[in-house]
Amino acid sequence: MVRKVDMLEGVSVVRSEKVKDELVLDGNDIELVSRSAALINQKCHVKKKDIRKFLDGIYVSERGTIADEE
Repeated sequence: MVRKVDMLEGVSVVRSEKVKDELVLDGNDIELVSRSAALINQKCHVKKKDIRKFLDGIYVSERGTIADEE
């Protein structure tokens, strides 16, 4: 099943080349990036399954800002 989520303005999504099944969200506004991540999480919410046994889903592995390269 393919799920489609429209990202908010200024947020970009890139599939990670290093880690399988990882998405990286980038943007200047932390609120828009957080809301976009929440939209992805809501779309992938497991329904009609016992979540104690069905462990697939969306997990946040790292949060932070990108350091400026000066």
